Parts: sequence; structure tokens; C-alpha cells
Amino acid sequence: MARKRKEDIEKPSSPHWMTTYSDMVTLLLTFFVLLISFSTIDKVLFDKAMFSIRGALGVLKRNVSMLSNPTVPKESMLDQRRRAALYRNINAMKELARAMGYEKDISVEMTTTGFLIRMGSRVLFDLGSADLKPEAYPILQLVGEVLKEDVAEVVVCGHTDNLPIRSGKYPSNWELSTARAVSVVKYLINKVGVPPEILVAAGYSEYRPLVPNTSEENRQKNRRVEFLVTWR
Repeated sequence: MARKRKEDIEKPSSPHWMTTYSDMVTLLLTFFVLLISFSTIDKVLFDKAMFSIRGALGVLKRNVSMLSNPTVPKESMLDQRRRAALYRNINAMKELARAMGYEKDISVEMTTTGFLIRMGSRVLFDLGSADLKPEAYPILQLVGEVLKEDVAEVVVCGHTDNLPIRSGKYPSNWELSTARAVSVVKYLINKVGVPPEILVAAGYSEYRPLVPNTSEENRQKNRRVEFLVTWR
């Protein structure tokens, strides 16, 4: 057989290194496909990420909120329900406090794990007493309704000012602050039906003031009961 002439041999269509490179890329692709096939993808997080990407690329229609997307995690809907119930009861508490003349004595702050209700002690107790005032019952009823909503823990904290107490029943502000917290806890359990296992009573006496005890107005702010609530 006659030998092919040099000029008859076809030249390669691509450089030799390209063939090796293509093989390597194919092997890497196969490797990563296998890795993904053995992994578990969190569908909720994946859908949420894809939804955000589509929105960033302009695929979503205008005025479409992620809250309306069915792939939003259930936790966000639960948070909405919690906040809605909380705001309803906050407004009701403010209305009651306004009617009682204690509008400035009740405040609510959101925290990273729940919320904090701060209530001036004069809303609940007479000076130097740990017996709940009957007019405070409706307010505690509203607080208790909130505490039934998927709550993990509620720390009821009693606080006093720095004036020494003059009472044979309570030798110091430690006993008074603790007794007030216990009175609130007992009412929430016995009258409102809050689960006792989520409640904690704590007395801080005069040692965690909001403001310096330099005036009667400041001392009144420091005499308070706080509800530190942690969501489940």
C-alpha cells in the first residue's frame, strides 16, 4: 500500500491541549454531579434562595411580596400570627391603662428572642404591698392571653427603688420584689390559665434600676414588674 503523503494527513481541528482540558472538565463535572446526588438539599431554603434570585433578576411581577409566596417558611407566618396577637393585646392594654391613668406605666419592647413587657408597679400594687389590686386583673388577663401563644418561657421580674422598706411582713426590698413576682405568677396560673411550667418568678430588689434613684419620679420608674418572654 502506498504511503500517504505528508500533505494528505488531516490536521487536528483543535490544539492537543484542548482535548486533555476537555476530558478534565468533564471528569470534574461528573464528580460534582455525584457529590450533589449524595447530598440533601433543604427545599425550604433552596426555594427561598431561588425566589430571591428571581426577584433580583426582575422575573417577579411588581408589588409581589415574598410573604405571599407559598414557599415562605412556616416560621415567618407563625411570627406574623404572634405579632398580630401581641399588637392586639398591647393596644387593649394601652386603652385600659389610659382609662386607669397609667398610660405611661406600660411599655412593650421586641427582643431578638421574644419581647419584654414593662409595667409600673403602681398599676398592680399599692406602695409597699405585694397584693394585686383588683383593677389590675383585666390587664393581667390580656398579658396572660399573649403568654399562651407558643411561648417557651416567661420570667416575671419584680423590681423596687432603693428606699428601705418599713414593713414587718417584708424585711427588705428583696422579699418585696420577689413576693410581687410570685403574686403575678400565681394569678397568671390560677386565674388566666397560663401553663405553670413556662413561668419563672424572680426578685431583683433595687439593684437593676432603669434610672438613678435621685427623685420620686425616677424611683417610681424603677418600681416595676417586667415580663421577659421567649418564643418557643
